[in-house]
Amino acid sequence: MVSPKILLSLIESTVLGPTPPTPSERIELLHAIRHSLPSFQSLLSYPPPKPSDRVQVQSKEVRLPDSGPISLDDQDVQIALKLSDDLHLNEVDSVRLLVSANQEWGLLGREPLEIFRLAAGLWYTERRDLITALYTLLRAVVLDQGLEPDLVADIQRFLDNLINAGVRKRLISLIKELNREEPSGLGGPNCERYILDSRGALVERRAVVSRERLILAHCLVLSVLVVRASSKDVKDVFSALKDSAAGISGGTDTLSHQITYSLLFSLVVALISDALSAVPDKTSVLSHDASFRQEFQESVMVAGNDPVVEGYFDCLRSAWVVHLMLIHDGIDAKDTSASASSNNDTRNIYSCLEVIFSNNVFLSWLNKILLTPAYRNDDEDMIYMYNAYLHKMITCLLSHPLAKDKVKEAKEKAMTALSPYRLSTSHDYTVEGIGHFQKATEPAPQTFVSLLEFVSEIYQKEPELLSGNDVLWTFVNFAGEDHTNFQTLVAFLRMLSTLASSAEGASKVFELLQGKTFRSIGWSTLFDCLSIYEEKFKQALQSPGAVLPEIQEGDAKALVAYLNVLQKVVENANPVEWKNWFPDIEPLFKLLGYENVPPYLKGALRNAIATFVQVSPVLKDTTWRYLEQYDLPVVVGNTTQSLTTQVYDMRFELNEIEARREQYPSTISFINLLNTLIATEKDVSDRGHRFIGIFKFIYDHVFGPFPQRAYADPCEKWQLVIACLKHFQMMLSMYSIRDEDIDSVVDQLSETGQSAPLQMQLPVIELLKDFMSGKTVFRNIMSILSPGVNYLISERTSQIYGQLLEQSVLLSLEIVNLVLEKDLVVSEYWRPLYQPLDVILSQDQSQIVALLEYVRYDLQPRIQQSSIKIMNILSSRMVGLVQLLLKSNAAGCLVEDYAACLELRSEECQIIEDCREDSGVLILQLLIDNISRPAPNITHLLLKFDVDGAVERTVLQPKFHYSCLKIILDVLEKLLKPDINALLHEFAFQLLYELCTDPLTCNPMMDLLSTKKYWFFVQHLDLIGIAPLPKRNSSQALRISSLHQLICLVPLIEMLVKVFYLNYLEREISNTMLISEYLLPIVKSVLE
Repeated sequence: MVSPKILLSLIESTVLGPTPPTPSERIELLHAIRHSLPSFQSLLSYPPPKPSDRVQVQSKEVRLPDSGPISLDDQDVQIALKLSDDLHLNEVDSVRLLVSANQEWGLLGREPLEIFRLAAGLWYTERRDLITALYTLLRAVVLDQGLEPDLVADIQRFLDNLINAGVRKRLISLIKELNREEPSGLGGPNCERYILDSRGALVERRAVVSRERLILAHCLVLSVLVVRASSKDVKDVFSALKDSAAGISGGTDTLSHQITYSLLFSLVVALISDALSAVPDKTSVLSHDASFRQEFQESVMVAGNDPVVEGYFDCLRSAWVVHLMLIHDGIDAKDTSASASSNNDTRNIYSCLEVIFSNNVFLSWLNKILLTPAYRNDDEDMIYMYNAYLHKMITCLLSHPLAKDKVKEAKEKAMTALSPYRLSTSHDYTVEGIGHFQKATEPAPQTFVSLLEFVSEIYQKEPELLSGNDVLWTFVNFAGEDHTNFQTLVAFLRMLSTLASSAEGASKVFELLQGKTFRSIGWSTLFDCLSIYEEKFKQALQSPGAVLPEIQEGDAKALVAYLNVLQKVVENANPVEWKNWFPDIEPLFKLLGYENVPPYLKGALRNAIATFVQVSPVLKDTTWRYLEQYDLPVVVGNTTQSLTTQVYDMRFELNEIEARREQYPSTISFINLLNTLIATEKDVSDRGHRFIGIFKFIYDHVFGPFPQRAYADPCEKWQLVIACLKHFQMMLSMYSIRDEDIDSVVDQLSETGQSAPLQMQLPVIELLKDFMSGKTVFRNIMSILSPGVNYLISERTSQIYGQLLEQSVLLSLEIVNLVLEKDLVVSEYWRPLYQPLDVILSQDQSQIVALLEYVRYDLQPRIQQSSIKIMNILSSRMVGLVQLLLKSNAAGCLVEDYAACLELRSEECQIIEDCREDSGVLILQLLIDNISRPAPNITHLLLKFDVDGAVERTVLQPKFHYSCLKIILDVLEKLLKPDINALLHEFAFQLLYELCTDPLTCNPMMDLLSTKKYWFFVQHLDLIGIAPLPKRNSSQALRISSLHQLICLVPLIEMLVKVFYLNYLEREISNTMLISEYLLPIVKSVLE
């Protein structure tokens, strides 16, 4: 039987690889999964403890299958029995686990608790590999991954047999069992809470089991699309959903919520797919079972006391009624005699629709699922599938006559119940609608409004589902008619902005708003309204003593919704089509300078304006001109203009208007618009001199005090930060430093000791001075980075603003890199007032640790790459970096994090075109660059040389320590995926060669490579040196890399030959067979 690790690697390389598998690879895959059938059938089922086996272990001699007797000492017995008790494992299997752990890690000299945790971690790794293998096979069949149809058919047949043999029942059972507080689940009260994972890191057992449950739940969803669910399956999943929903009441655990979502969508997919019977070879199962329909109707319609469970049941009811409607239509079409069953189904449909619309299930879908961080941070493929079935569900609801009547009734109720205007000073909008929270004082949304927002949310992430969707566009025509209040109008326009997220949708939305479809909704309404208010403001200003009129909230929010539609249409439409759609954009600018225009409306205006900048250089110049003419003053292009001549400017709006409301949409949009304009500038000869006013506004008034400001919506905080950071990043990357810039700062320091006047400053110089003196931008960026990688991981997966925080961290790290690339150019001239950034960082060692630990963040490779680049620069400047890391107790984690990052890259299944974006190559370059630096250096640390003693006397133990050395040797032993890992192999060979020639590391490395385990280098001579090179026209890069590998491999083996020969002369090798079998082939190959 194939081990789970090898099985998973084989499946991923075949199914997820960049090129179609060869016939031999396909045969190998099918052979492996068929031999693993027993493991899949008994998924995560292991023999339980047995008294006779316990006695055998206590006797200290155990006979394992396919091996001789194994002698145990007292410690081995104690650990084996502890494994059996804590994991509910058979005692003999626990011994086997210990043996495997010793082979994988080497247990000699470790503490008993560490041995236990390593063995338990190995067991959980095997489990994870097995269920991930099943998940990958299911994905290969369900999702279109471009695989050959014959291969998909073979995997489909295997999965059909597996599911029909009962694996789905096993999945449902495991999801329940693993959630229990017992040894076979989350662990009992006396069980060890922690394990050591595959990289040797301490992790909580509960978190590992919860992740297993989530993968199993994803497998359950996918299995429904491979083989139709039976009525028994549906009932079992329904029961599991009820238990899971009750378990998360009041909780915030992301994984628990995602598991519950998977159970809900298992039912949604099962009910809708079964009723649709879209695939010819998968006949409907549930539609033929009238007794099931009646029984499930009674179960799903029972009202509960728990609001959380009831919310999930509401969501399920919407899928259930779609199932009933589709089945009802099918029965009527096929069998007119089934009147009793049909009448019963009709009654059930009516009762279910009544509950759905009275309970506003669309609001439950939004608040409990679609808008939650847990849903948005779930697996992307699963979210796509969930949205695809929500699309099928809503399409049926909007097209079926019975449901259409309820929709019409809900619309009429909303038009009657909601007032045309609501006078209120609360402005609860945020930029791009992220993090919109309803006020506690507002009434609950009408069902029709929630339906419009539900449709918007479905198609926002999957705009391709709009293609050819006639039902939806028919509903759009219906929903756009006869609005009597701004709430329904705003919801309708929000839906249009989502529908304009594709080129086809944008074109249709533009045509809809041309004025021919709706009487009162159109582009003319938007521009007329802007012009009317602008005229009112003009008249008020011209009348002595007149007060500027207020924009009514209904008008303001409707204008924002219109502008969002305009923005989406311009962003996504075909440029050839829309260039003539909006010939005059001046009205979008005319309200920007008035104090009584709500900030969120200004934000929407500027966001819409920004989309026009990319159209042409003419429109870009027009935008600059209109901004200077109409927008609030901050120096934009003319640096001689004083920032203090206006009473009402951007500073006033930020500090007096937005700060009081704790909402900042105007400032965010202002900076984003300017960033968009600056990014299109081609002339960099003035090195940003004309933007110094904008820079100082952002520096002094926006980014400087951002940590002290209050925010009604935390998403706005990070949107504000991102806008500022993008501006700083542009200033550092667009503009270079000249000699006269350096001299001017030196002259200022020598003459006055003060900064230059504003009109003589440059943004890039000011940023460097800030970082090199530890001032405002530096302190605030470090306040973003200092909470650390664990904080980022937690916030990214549990908070709605997690992605914004992640982007802020990425921009901060990239800015630090940009400063590190420039600071040495000027530091020699600007000392002592300005120091290199590494000196500033060294004043607080925790800052350096925080920067380097982001290599652990595997959710965004660019963050890892930025951290690795920072490590490379700091290691070249700071001689005592290793001692600093050791003193801060961060060295051990950093060794594991770098190894984990390198291992993850070695398992990558897609080609990385740019080596600057290849984390593995960056790590290997870091190791190569540091070899010759003073000991102990970063290479010594990351490869687990003895950094506390003499490096040259290190006894390397890659099996004992999880480090980059262990990963590199594993990669070079197998040389898998040469087309993907060519550069990885090349740099790894170069690293070993450099280590073997360095005076400090040569002896430990040669001793290690001379052991029998690493004689695989001989095989590589045949593979690399004798095998024909790839053809020039097919893979030139791979051909060059193969040559480089050979250049490093041959001298490396030559050195190994010398070591073997010297050892032989000293009679350290007594076996002459060793000479004939290994040394002579090596010599022969080298000579050839």
